Amino acid sequence: MLPLLEKAAPDARVITVSSGGMYTVPLTNDLQFTDDGNFDGVTQYARNKRVQVALTEKWAEMYKDKGIGFYAMHPGWSQTPGLEKSLPGFSKRWEMKSTGCNLFHRLSGNLRTIEEGADTVIWLALQPKEKLQSGAFYFDRAEASKHLLFAATNRSHAFIDSIVDNLRSFSHLST
Repeated sequence: MLPLLEKAAPDARVITVSSGGMYTVPLTNDLQFTDDGNFDGVTQYARNKRVQVALTEKWAEMYKDKGIGFYAMHPGWSQTPGLEKSLPGFSKRWEMKSTGCNLFHRLSGNLRTIEEGADTVIWLALQPKEKLQSGAFYFDRAEASKHLLFAATNRSHAFIDSIVDNLRSFSHLST
């Protein structure tokens, strides 16, 4: 696909749709998720989304002189069949007790529509590239942090080179 993207340069761009779930896990170079022997679909989804963000960052670095923009984005928590199936209680009312106070939050009705979730993808596709940062992560039409404070994910992107090597090996691609 790279030759086709190069032909489309300088307007070529790759937009990776990630998820806020990626904020919950650090990057790991265990792409087959065998580290603890227990498969957890929600955790694997979050790990895959973290890998997508790190790969987007790596591709931006690798192909910076090719005229191709690479962007990752989070569509927000959107009401989709996948969310309902994977996390059936997510859109229901939940209560979180914190030190000395109760916080009530109702997500139902506050989840985004599919159209609202697609907004930043479309915006990234249509923005002049000069206004965007290749390799960046976007949320609600603005650059956003790839890491949350105290989430232990910040240094994990150092694994990206070994992940790229593993992916090349899995797909039998040369360097």
